[in-house]
Amino acid sequence: MAILVVAEHDGRSVKKATLSTVAAAQKLGGEIHVLVAGHQAGEAARAAASVAGVAKALHADAPQLADHLAENVAALVVSIAKEYTHILAPATSNGKNVMPRVAALLDVQQVSEIVAVENAGHSAISPAAASALSHSISTRMRLRIRPYSEK
Repeated sequence: MAILVVAEHDGRSVKKATLSTVAAAQKLGGEIHVLVAGHQAGEAARAAASVAGVAKALHADAPQLADHLAENVAALVVSIAKEYTHILAPATSNGKNVMPRVAALLDVQQVSEIVAVENAGHSAISPAAASALSHSISTRMRLRIRPYSEK
């Protein structure tokens, strides 16, 4: 099974927060697919396909996706969710609108505001987050990744 990253984009390119999310997905291991949901966003889908580590870019093109409304994007993500072990999105205002809806529709727990993905022996997350994560390990995970910039 693969990992799905829900891209944040402007119709022409993917935003930097999406690149951070792809980097986090790479640390989870597995094939990475990036979903570009929008209307006439083919250029952004091509940009997503060229991101290092991305095996496949999925482009959902429909007028109802033009404004990135959370309900429409969440319904789309849920429709393909069974193909993925993890679904990630940037922890931006868009991701914070979409991912809780996805988690609720799938009846799974969301793990939010991830700042690092490391192996279990070197975890750098808070006790509360560790507790939430330990309860989520056995299920398919829905994660929101906090964007970062490397210096």
